[in-house]
Amino acid sequence: MPLRMLGALAGALFCWACYWSIRLAYADHIANDRSRPAIERAIRLAPGNPEYYVRLAEADPSSALTAMEKAVALDPLNSAIWIDFARIAEEHKDFQRAESCLLRAVGLDRTFAPRWLLAGYYFRRHDPPGFWPAVRSALATSYDDVAPLFDECWQLAPNPGTILAQAIPDRNDVLRQYLNYVLAKKRLDLAEPVASRVMEHAGRDDVPALLSYCDDLLAKNQAPPALEIWNSMSKKRLLDYPALIPENGASITNGGFEKPFLTTAFDWRLAQLPGVSALRGGTLPMLRLSFSGKQPETCEILSEFVPLAPARKYLLSVRYETDEIEGDTGLSWRVLDVRDGADLLEGTGQLKGKERVEGEEELSFTTPAETQLARVALMYQRVLGTVRITGSISLRNVRLSIAK
Repeated sequence: MPLRMLGALAGALFCWACYWSIRLAYADHIANDRSRPAIERAIRLAPGNPEYYVRLAEADPSSALTAMEKAVALDPLNSAIWIDFARIAEEHKDFQRAESCLLRAVGLDRTFAPRWLLAGYYFRRHDPPGFWPAVRSALATSYDDVAPLFDECWQLAPNPGTILAQAIPDRNDVLRQYLNYVLAKKRLDLAEPVASRVMEHAGRDDVPALLSYCDDLLAKNQAPPALEIWNSMSKKRLLDYPALIPENGASITNGGFEKPFLTTAFDWRLAQLPGVSALRGGTLPMLRLSFSGKQPETCEILSEFVPLAPARKYLLSVRYETDEIEGDTGLSWRVLDVRDGADLLEGTGQLKGKERVEGEEELSFTTPAETQLARVALMYQRVLGTVRITGSISLRNVRLSIAK
């Protein structure tokens, strides 16, 4: 073929390509109007674009199903178009077709979105046999916050325990979210099997949820399950603390103040109080509490939940020193029974002021037969006839042991 003819052919092809580029761009411009006449004109200019048929279905409900049939025929492997078809079919009360379209989308797309939409469809249709496998599949591919799916589960399930068995996959991120969800609903009675499944393959990300579960158990005086979770985390090295074994006298966590406080579960909780500042650390670990004289007249400064063996005699030993606090400090230790708040200590537990001299107090108490949990607490109460204290106290060690 002569070069002149090749050049002419190339020029014609270029012009043809330019014509169609302009035509398609113009069709897009017209379709942006989203009115039925505009979209129909865009379809005449570019009849192979399935998106225009989706827009036509939205602009003209009377021809919506027909338009969507053309859209999926043009692009049958596009899951988003099948999802649009399902939505429009449901709006037109064509539920069989809506379900079929969503199932087609799920078959084409392995991600979360179509499975979430399928579960939502079965939820709206009050169809438990369809909903449970769909929501389980959705949660198995989920990411981020899935609380809306849990909401649907709770509304549909006659017994919320059904959710764990039928909906929750073996994914710790989902199990962890479900544990937090159950705790937020104040359903501690349903949390134990969830926490057990989380604990099976627990990692660092699961620790906050498990500690929150411990807190809720402790608030309800349920020491054994809280202790089981705590010790399981300890054995998996998810906590930098040894296990607690109250029958062997191992009941205090972080008694030497070597580690930063978790401020939860069985570790120290330090109150944030005006006029009281705290500093932990030093070459010899300690907790230094300083008082400005502006602290509340009565307050709890430091506390820790401690598991106890019932009907046993204990010794609470505290090593400390005071600086510029003399005489009656107003500071005292309490061992408070979680059942009723009663102080178990035999005696006042009061700390005497010393001028930079380290001392040790040894206090005793006996646990009632029904008691398995108490709070060891450092309290302050202004002594009558005195002003609020200033100065500091350094706690070196708090130890709890079973008396021989």
